Formats: sequence, C-alpha cells, structure tokens
Amino acid sequence: MSQTPLISLSTRIYGALLILYPADYRLEYGALMVQVFRDVARDAYQSQGALGLAFWWCATLLDLTRTVIEQRKKVTMSKSTLIHLSSILLVIGGAFWALAAFSQFQPDDHYTYYGIYQILIVLAAPGILLIGLGCIGLALRYQQALGTLGQWTLYLSSFGALVMAVGIVATSIQDSLWGIWMAGSIIHVIALTAFGLLHLRKPVLPIFRALPLQLASGWLILMSGVFVGRFPQTTSNLLSFLMFFGMGLVWAAIGLAVHRQQSQAVPSVA
Repeated sequence: MSQTPLISLSTRIYGALLILYPADYRLEYGALMVQVFRDVARDAYQSQGALGLAFWWCATLLDLTRTVIEQRKKVTMSKSTLIHLSSILLVIGGAFWALAAFSQFQPDDHYTYYGIYQILIVLAAPGILLIGLGCIGLALRYQQALGTLGQWTLYLSSFGALVMAVGIVATSIQDSLWGIWMAGSIIHVIALTAFGLLHLRKPVLPIFRALPLQLASGWLILMSGVFVGRFPQTTSNLLSFLMFFGMGLVWAAIGLAVHRQQSQAVPSVA
C-alpha cells in the first residue's frame, strides 16, 4: 500500500476531529495543527510503516482529549453546557463508531489489527469517549424523569465507555492490555442493559422505547463472538460490520432525536 492514500485519509480524519475544539481556537490554530499532524504522520509511516502511524494516532488521540478538555474549560464547560451538547456528542460519537466499523472488513481475524484497519479501529476510542460524555449529558438533562436509578445506569454506562476508550488505545499499543477494553465493555453493557429495561418500562428519551435495550443486545452479540467460526470469514466480517455500524447509527439517531426535542422546546422565561 502506498503511503499517500493512508496519510491523506489520516489527515482528513484528524481535520474532522478538530471540530471538538472551540471555533476561535480552530480558526487560529487549526491549519497549523493539521500541517504538523501530516508531517509527523508521514515521518512515522516512512520510519515504521503502518504500525508507526498507528502509534502516532494513539498519541494524538490522548493529546487531543487532554487539550480539548483544557480549551473547553476556558470557555466554562458548565453543567448546562454539557446538557446542551449531549445530543451533538452522541451524534458525532455515533458517527465515529460507525466509521470504525469498517475495520471489521480486515480479511484475517480481528484480534490484532494492522494497516488502515488499525487506524479505523482506533477511531472507536474518540467515538465511545464522546458517547460516554453524551450519556452523562442525558442523565443530567432528564434527571427528574429518570429518577436516581435511571440516572446512575447512565452514569455507570458512561464510566464503562470511558474505560473502553482508554482500553482501545492501550490495546492498539500492546495486545496484552485488551483486558481494559473488555472490563469497560462489561460495565458499559450491564449498565446499558439496566437502562434499557427501565426505559422499556417507562420511556423517557424521545425514541422508540425498546431502542436502548436493542442497543445493549447488539453489544452482547458483538462481544460474544457468535459470528466467529459459525460463518465463512467474509460473511462473519460483514455481519460484524453491520452490527458495529448499526450501533453507531443508533447512538447518532438517539442524539438527533434529543436534539430535535431540544430545538422544539419553548425557552423558559427567566
């Protein structure tokens, strides 16, 4: 594989991630940040190939998370701001998760990823990170309707998502750290299942009442590895992709539904 398409794709993805920064920060530093990323990515690829590029992506994601939080603090990331941004976080997070689904088309097994597929699977880290933050926003936004138990299922789901984000990056660096990813996944799925059952009984979000439970079921199916060994490799990859991609679309759909409700709400008089 020639380096040009891989470096070009990585640069475009990184450029898209800059939307997480405040607008004035992007305007002042965005072009320079993209240029630096492209130059370092090219050097990493030339010296270590796709693995070097993947390591650069891991370092970039960690730095991106840190600096975005710092910049957002400067514009006072308050409780009300997080509530307001929750739907956008879910939409963007779901989109990244759906993009990461294309990693499932790697021809071989999916225990170790390589090349472009390694970059794609690492994109699941910012995706699930944003989804986790979005879940916190949902818990705050609908706290009265959810009740204490409903809130804590979302908080726990968010915690599991954040652990997953760390685990994805850690596993891309060293395979033996996959336990972090798995631990986060278990926490996330258990909490999401509990929330799904509560939402099935008493719907709170402006979505189909069974959707959160279906989302949790999708996680369980994907984690169980039920597709592996039961179908030819090509079919197994396609089914994993569809499950992965579908979960991203569901999170994005939840975010859009909440955003629509938020847009239609009549502002309260101060």
